[in-house]
Amino acid sequence: MQEEASADHELDASFPNINLTRIAFGSCHSRGAVNKRLSTDHNNNKTIWDTIAAVVQPQTFLWTGDAVYPPMEVKGDYPLEVLKYEFYQMKTNTTLGYASFIQNKMLEAGIYGTWDDHDYGGNDRGYELKGKDERRDAYLDFLGVKRKNNDRSGVYNSVEFGKQPNKVKVIFLDTRYARSKHCIPSVGSHPYVPHGAIFACLTRWLTAGFNLCSNGGEVLGEEQWEWFERQLAESKASMHIVVSSIQVLTTNPVVESWGHFPDERERLLKLINPVTGLVLLSGDVHHAEISSTKRINIKSKASSIIEVTSSGLTHSCLGGWYGGFCKPILDYFPKHRFKGGNVASTDDPSYFTKKNFGSISIDWKTRKFHVKVHNESGQVVLHTGPLEIDTAANLSESELAAVDKCIDGHFFITIHLYNMAALVGVVMMFGLVFWMKRRRQRTHTKRD
Repeated sequence: MQEEASADHELDASFPNINLTRIAFGSCHSRGAVNKRLSTDHNNNKTIWDTIAAVVQPQTFLWTGDAVYPPMEVKGDYPLEVLKYEFYQMKTNTTLGYASFIQNKMLEAGIYGTWDDHDYGGNDRGYELKGKDERRDAYLDFLGVKRKNNDRSGVYNSVEFGKQPNKVKVIFLDTRYARSKHCIPSVGSHPYVPHGAIFACLTRWLTAGFNLCSNGGEVLGEEQWEWFERQLAESKASMHIVVSSIQVLTTNPVVESWGHFPDERERLLKLINPVTGLVLLSGDVHHAEISSTKRINIKSKASSIIEVTSSGLTHSCLGGWYGGFCKPILDYFPKHRFKGGNVASTDDPSYFTKKNFGSISIDWKTRKFHVKVHNESGQVVLHTGPLEIDTAANLSESELAAVDKCIDGHFFITIHLYNMAALVGVVMMFGLVFWMKRRRQRTHTKRD
């Protein structure tokens, strides 16, 4: 594998002799989830990594966040040594499948990525997490990145493949290192709040529903913004892949997204609007979906910025006691969703709630590329259809302003308020029941 360092010496790399046509991507891999499956299914040792290798035969794999999850018993922010141990397990534990995957010769261009909250070190965490630089170094060691310096504030990076007119540039954004706290600070990582992640979802929804804090806050930080702007301005590539661990276009306020930082989201969309051959990739949410800046159909020729989310590799939003809420919530917030991308149906929804991974296939002869989401067996469940390599969205100012938002005051404009209020009541009831159960358990433990 021939590597040539780029001119800016900012952890970027270039592989001019690799004509990239096959890419795989994914997020959210839990060692605990794999072990749980193996304990109940003794006759199936095949992992999702085996499927990715067989179906996609990728030249490179792109992590879109959450490459590891610390054990459930670890509460609060994750100690650095726990993260390092999980990274070590991923690279050496043969039962997980990743160790053999990264040694496959077809993976000629290597593995790249960005982190999200769980491989960063704390659920929903941003700039306030302690020991960020040490965590950054541990993550880059996991990827095998050869650093020329340790001065960069975060793990954002870029890599180029091929030569013009077949050059692809992949840009990984870091949405954790410099990100501000949410308007209502998340309790997702609080060690003494039972099911803190559920309550964090509720506070994000309340923020959006009552149109609170619609301005202010950072996602990238000015240092990264300047780097990102330079990466795009100086790019000679025909095709661009921009990776954000959290979703950009979603109108679902329950999940973490750029939508909770409207000014930052607007700045991002304006910046990438004129970029050719663009697709956004994201992870985090434990389901897959295709989003667009317009409600376009897969057969439409209308210009739009497309985002493909793939999550998760080993677990999905259907798991756990709260799994029954996944589809109703996704159905309740459909405005951002690409139409016709669901293989099982020509109608909405263009989402998939089981374990999945993504792929990109590039056809340089036709100058088109396809982005697909596969289930754990490798079957295609979502797809974008053909996208143009040499064209950009180039939305007008009015079209950009009309992109559906996450924080929109929907409590006051929706006719389904009572349904959502009932949903909140049910979730809070479950939370109270589980909190009381844990409290009784702790009391019995102390007595014993």
